[in-house]
Amino acid sequence: MAPGLKPDWSELEVAASTPEQPREARGGEPRRINNLTLIDGKTFLATIIAGDITPAGSTDVGLFHHDTRFLSYWELLVNGHRAVVLSAASHQNMVAQIELTPANRMVRDNLDLPDNTIHIHREQLLAGRFFDRLSFRNFSLEPVTLAIELRFAADFMDVFQVRGMLRSASGTYFEPVCHGAQVVLSYLGRDDLFRQTRLEFDPPPRELEPHRARFELRLAPGERQTLAATVRPQVGSGDPAAGSGSAGADVTGVGDERYAACLARRRASYAEWEQATTEFECSDDAFRRCLQTATSDFFSLRVPFVRDGGDGAKACGLLPAGSGEIVAAGIPWFATIFGRDSLIAGYQTLMLHPHLAKETLRFLARHQGTQRDDWRDEEPGKILHELRDGEMTRAGEMPHSPYYGSVDATPLFLIALDETYNWTGDDALLQELMPAARRAMSWIEECGDVDHDGFVESVRRSPQGLANQGWKDSWDAYLRADGSLPEPPLALCEVQGYCYDARYRLARLLRIVGDTAGADRLRRQATELAHRFERGFWLSELGAYAAALDARKQPQRSLASNAGHLLWSRIIGRERARQVTRRLMRDDLFSGWGVRTLAASEPTFNPLSYHRGSVWPHDNSLIAQGFAFYDFKQPLLRLLTGLFQAASYFRDRRLPELFVGVQRGEFDQPVNYPVSCSPQAWASGAWFLLLTAALGLRPNAGRRELRIVNPTLPEWLSWLRLHRLRIGASQVSLEFSRRGQRTFCNVLDAQGERLAVSVDFTSPRGAAGALG
Repeated sequence: MAPGLKPDWSELEVAASTPEQPREARGGEPRRINNLTLIDGKTFLATIIAGDITPAGSTDVGLFHHDTRFLSYWELLVNGHRAVVLSAASHQNMVAQIELTPANRMVRDNLDLPDNTIHIHREQLLAGRFFDRLSFRNFSLEPVTLAIELRFAADFMDVFQVRGMLRSASGTYFEPVCHGAQVVLSYLGRDDLFRQTRLEFDPPPRELEPHRARFELRLAPGERQTLAATVRPQVGSGDPAAGSGSAGADVTGVGDERYAACLARRRASYAEWEQATTEFECSDDAFRRCLQTATSDFFSLRVPFVRDGGDGAKACGLLPAGSGEIVAAGIPWFATIFGRDSLIAGYQTLMLHPHLAKETLRFLARHQGTQRDDWRDEEPGKILHELRDGEMTRAGEMPHSPYYGSVDATPLFLIALDETYNWTGDDALLQELMPAARRAMSWIEECGDVDHDGFVESVRRSPQGLANQGWKDSWDAYLRADGSLPEPPLALCEVQGYCYDARYRLARLLRIVGDTAGADRLRRQATELAHRFERGFWLSELGAYAAALDARKQPQRSLASNAGHLLWSRIIGRERARQVTRRLMRDDLFSGWGVRTLAASEPTFNPLSYHRGSVWPHDNSLIAQGFAFYDFKQPLLRLLTGLFQAASYFRDRRLPELFVGVQRGEFDQPVNYPVSCSPQAWASGAWFLLLTAALGLRPNAGRRELRIVNPTLPEWLSWLRLHRLRIGASQVSLEFSRRGQRTFCNVLDAQGERLAVSVDFTSPRGAAGALG
């Protein structure tokens, strides 16, 4: 921002009124499935398809930075009216291009016809700050005068408040300060942090008011003129002139020069990311686009952090760019690290690049629980659920600093650590994280088993915490058949599978570091858990596993996707795996697009609910790898095909967080869930785990080996190539080709350390064989 507009603290005037809280505001519209989203780490922009943030204060749009909304209203008016959208698209989550025309109409020969003579090209970029460039061109034969307005407001609301949580008190709002072509909107939070939205217009507007900029354009025939606006969110420690610098490095220049420099910087950064990740080529261009979109999603969802930020960074709660990166869970509500989501996303993307999993593990180990703190559901060794740095968290209104209410993040940490070692063979990482791994296992053994029955239960102690702390964490995820809630704590079936797998995997890692006694103990415990689980969860009359046990150890008898995770963890034997697979692929659980979270035959089934009948891509990807572990390749391909066909109906072929679980008909398309996040890390990551499963990739980087077990391509994909697939210090390029019912693999190229690649067309150890 140009110098000159740094108001003195004492000169700021307290605002006469404060914004309405979103839950109390009237005139809001429901979230629209065609919203445009731009992302730059923990800064993201959500607009309607025209590029506007409307209605003012709506819960689904805004410019957000570090869990705070810095722009709650942004609207373009041409001659007093909204422009008409001709087309809109976003690219790699960094830039949106929108084509508009004024809503002018003319009467000719008694017909009301559009007067399409003015073309407006709107280009929006998020690169630390938000750029909005508007280009107007006159295609009429006469000169035209246009009255242009940009209206704006900032409510500085915490993301929890935007989502509907009411607050009894807010911080202090100040009157906007205007100077020349600049406006500053200011707010002092209850956490004593000063937040500002700084707006700059080029050229300077004809009139500038606290919430409106007015321009007058005179366009000769064929003439083009451009207006540009820049919006920069800033967070300081109390001095209005002191920004945190977290909004991104400054870029010199003004107007188009600054925009071009920031766009070039982001594109160069993306090119580096693309070159560092696995490249995919295939015979189906639509599927290649699915993979390209997912790759770009992980570029934009990376959030930098400082490994040793010092007390100042911790006190401020901000994470400026440093040597590490975590994966934010999703946009708009989960633009931060979630233990469970980020671990699963890191696991899914090991074939894309193991860097994401390694840095996520490091970050979570550094924030591992150290004490019992009921407000935050923290216990020693526990892996966090969610970390926020917004005002409500910093002011002590929410426990997310971090919050530890996840029953499954801790075993998932051990699973992800072992699988990351399989792909990287990184002994230094293993030595670094082994203390955290031992602490995580101690939590499973000592704190996780609340009633000492051998199962890990979900318990909430925080009054602001989650009632359900598995991945299905909505309050009504586990209703009984009569609609009542089971008595907590719940022992979820998939969590027992995770704990089984965590013991086996940690046992392997302990052997690598020389602790054979500890490894033997964990193997025995895993075997005992498998037998105990079979006795406690198998429902012979239903031929299925209970989704959970309640406080009285009564089984939750609903048919749910949870059982599919038992295949992924491999806690169940061959025949049971066969039975579970057949049950999952029946029509009441398999919608035609994917496996539902709850069977349509259940009394509490609701396909429009969050967890009682919807379809989640990440859920299906874990189930699919479970199918692969037991060599059930045909149901795996049905899941891959269903999700691929569903993706063709979503913007940019991007799988959303979830979609509605209605049964697929012959001419149907998937039904959007109204508030589904997109992009969502573990939804985008589903493609890479589905491919890992279908291709049968089994790396062992410590031994410099890659086994490819029973590779299988779907019938709509005749060939697929992977370039720069990383296994340890090696990079290998592979080609898979389908001939008839067989899929073959050839090594195209190998670089780095020597890697032994073998293709195994026999059933892997412990497989259940083909389904009859």
